[in-house]
Amino acid sequence: MKNRTLTHAVRVALATAGVASAGLYGVALAQEPLDEIVVTGSRIATTNLQSASPVQIFSAEDIRVSGVANIQDLLVKNPAVGTPALSRTNSNFLVSSAGVATVDLRNLGTARTLVLVDGRRFVSGVPGSQAVDLNAIPTAFIERIDILTGGASSIYGSDAVAGVVNIIYKKNFEGVEFDAQYGESSEGDNETYQLNLTMGTSTADGRGNVMAHLGYSDQGAVFSRDRDRSDTDIISNVFFTRDINDVFVPREPFFSGFAPQGRFFTPTTSYTFDGAGNLIEGFFSNGTDTRPPDGFNRNGQRTIAIPTERYLMATRGEYEIVPNHSVFVEGTYAASQTTSQLEPFPLGSADIFPVSGGQVPAELLVDGVLVKNPFVPQELFDALADEDGDGLRDFYFQRRLSDIANRGNTADRDTFRIVTGLQGEVFGDWNYDAYYVYGQTKESQVSSGQVNVLNFANALRAVPDEFGNPVCLDPTAVAQGCVPVNLFGVGSISPEAAAYINAPGLLASFISQEMVGANITGEIFDLPAGAVGVALGAEYREEFSRDEFDALQQAGLNAGNAIPRTEGKFDVTEGYVEFNVPVLKDLPFAERLDLRAAWRQSDYSTVGSTSSWNVGFDWAPTSQVRIRGGRADSIRAPNISELFSPPSQTFPPGLVDPCLGVTATSTGPTADVCRADPGVLLNIADNGVFDLTQSDIQGVSGFNRGNPDLE
Repeated sequence: MKNRTLTHAVRVALATAGVASAGLYGVALAQEPLDEIVVTGSRIATTNLQSASPVQIFSAEDIRVSGVANIQDLLVKNPAVGTPALSRTNSNFLVSSAGVATVDLRNLGTARTLVLVDGRRFVSGVPGSQAVDLNAIPTAFIERIDILTGGASSIYGSDAVAGVVNIIYKKNFEGVEFDAQYGESSEGDNETYQLNLTMGTSTADGRGNVMAHLGYSDQGAVFSRDRDRSDTDIISNVFFTRDINDVFVPREPFFSGFAPQGRFFTPTTSYTFDGAGNLIEGFFSNGTDTRPPDGFNRNGQRTIAIPTERYLMATRGEYEIVPNHSVFVEGTYAASQTTSQLEPFPLGSADIFPVSGGQVPAELLVDGVLVKNPFVPQELFDALADEDGDGLRDFYFQRRLSDIANRGNTADRDTFRIVTGLQGEVFGDWNYDAYYVYGQTKESQVSSGQVNVLNFANALRAVPDEFGNPVCLDPTAVAQGCVPVNLFGVGSISPEAAAYINAPGLLASFISQEMVGANITGEIFDLPAGAVGVALGAEYREEFSRDEFDALQQAGLNAGNAIPRTEGKFDVTEGYVEFNVPVLKDLPFAERLDLRAAWRQSDYSTVGSTSSWNVGFDWAPTSQVRIRGGRADSIRAPNISELFSPPSQTFPPGLVDPCLGVTATSTGPTADVCRADPGVLLNIADNGVFDLTQSDIQGVSGFNRGNPDLE
């Protein structure tokens, strides 16, 4: 049987190519013959290491020298790889999938990058998508990584519009390999520990080999407060504000208007508390010459690199059951835990009383008698008015819920994948493989910092009892444990009230992937320049995904995004054929000229029939010059989230408030309309000009949803 793995000579060639190679350059040692191999640029087994489509390579040596714990950290150094959609340094704000590591070729999106392991798909790590979590890939078990950035959809299927990242595991390893690593940043954080053990042995008769790998890594946290560039909250380079010379400049500090001591609004002004606990008028996000900022420095709490702990196991075995036919088994298991952390939740009264526009009763009608909320300071109460005509005084508030907990989540993810099948040689020199693959990812997440909106509303309706002590107005709520909540001042919410309104969030998700397929490659006839190679195969695949938050989150009753349950599945049957035609060889201006073509036909249960193709040429006029070109038509079928996701709440960036910069004397129809809004007028009174905090800018809500009619 022709060896489908890399010989020593080819390994040397791949290692010398390095991460900067623009193609697969295979300068092998002349003394050793080359066996046929399969490279990611084509499924046709050949001794020619060139490809009509450029293939970049990271070798095992590149990985070892880099010392990375997660292969994503090495991949992003390649110019062909864009900014990852998900990594432990950019996912801290997510309500799910924080700490997941994905790859994005050419910045075209993770959904357009196909990740394979040994040429086969790997189960997703993100619910509703095909994105593979690279945390589930054992870095020290990788032989090499091929990156193909063109014409891949017809060879490997949907999602390969930007290209393919093909991770090749080690094979036929013998001996014991152990390594231990420790590292940290120059600031003394981001501590990283790694332990890896790989073992392998072959049978005495050489017919079988078995390998096992155990790995552990722990990447520590990095906090915003520990870097000069990020320790203080500012209005960012995206959100500028005008100075007195009408120039856009950033401001520092520019703290959040949601402060732990609270901010309270009356018809004419706003109030907050100073450091001594005194009620004071006005509120300043960036302070004044005589008054420090009243706002909250969010960057004092944020994680900018999520701590990630991983346990990894991989194994592979192969045994030649009869001459030229072997059975193989490959397994991967990964368990990871990630912990994100944000500042405490910024709660506004409109989150609690959305129907009434956020009005909080400062007094309540009890048995026909108006009763003041005992927590409301008298000075603030005296400044309030009956704005809606119901006979009751109301106020509005903003408050950072430092009394509850920091926001964030701890997620436990488990990924399991097994591959088994047959491979060998038939019809003399045709290589085949047939396989079955099953993979699944489970995630269990617990989040903190949110509140039960219904309980909070009950806790805000406080009245004095017969002894003058605050109690909840609703007797049913009292029977269910209601404790009145005091919003006024730092640390004013009692532990009992915090326990009543606290609402830890839960998320459970499950993803599964099942495949069966077969490939065969060989030569159909000879031409003067060489044999015409062909590869063909078929595959059937089923994908399923489900993610489900707790009931409060789904209903939007924890003051956060309303995110409904999403569940969906699809299956697809595919077939492909690929040709390599050697046209010229060893002629003037044509040391070699090959033509390649591939076609894939797919039938989805969701979008129906699709097709993709590519054609290309590889022309070497001389041994020193090579010209390659191609044309391809690639497709991507919609994923489960894009098809089946119900409306889920989001906060889109980049929106511009038309009232920004309006003053009390600004002229024009826009200024007139802006000042007609009481909130805008109050903002102008406080700041001299209508201005927005980053919390205001980022607080505009919308909804995303899937569409089952996508094609």
